[in-house]
Amino acid sequence: MRFNYWIFDMDGTLTDSMGIWDKLPFVLLEKLGRQPKPELRFDLLPLGMTETARYMISEYDLPMTEEEFNALSFQTIRELYRTVSLKPGVREILDRLKSQGAKLCICSNTWQAMCEEVLTRLGVRDCFEFILSAQNGLNKHDPHIFYESMRRLGASSPAQCLVCEDAVYAARTAHSAGFSVLGIADVYSRADEAELRTLSEQFLPDWTALDWSRV
Repeated sequence: MRFNYWIFDMDGTLTDSMGIWDKLPFVLLEKLGRQPKPELRFDLLPLGMTETARYMISEYDLPMTEEEFNALSFQTIRELYRTVSLKPGVREILDRLKSQGAKLCICSNTWQAMCEEVLTRLGVRDCFEFILSAQNGLNKHDPHIFYESMRRLGASSPAQCLVCEDAVYAARTAHSAGFSVLGIADVYSRADEAELRTLSEQFLPDWTALDWSRV
């Protein structure tokens, strides 16, 4: 293989879970007696967990701290995540990569504890060396999160790594930093598919379409 180090996003890339993130802010605002603005989902799309909490509290004048907002979000999303499954072909891809000695990690906007819970329930947590969450100053607009993933995996340069993403802004960040990108289609990122294709070594309609001769 050309790439021995694989950096995976989770939501929309490995799991069919973007829909629950689409629902979450609306469910939260309903619980808190607020009316969501029409552009809310687009405003939140590129934000990590910390930025989302700050935005929602400020924009909707919520009477709570970031910690309280995150606690309510975590409780709500945990319930929604129980409906999530792996995308087609994911289990087979992960098993083959591990059998060939590749090192894999998760680099996600989702809380680390939630990623742990979801991937454990789905039976694939042991495929990954670690989970890195876009919190505490890390976000996918900044290449540092991908460099940190690379470092922890043991790679010495971005050229050794393949970043797997469904979100075009994250793919753009990784590509600009010298990482190769594998794009995966998702209904919630369909509007950005044309650009994601241009950034990707391969763009897959689903994981069963991976061309192993190119990775």
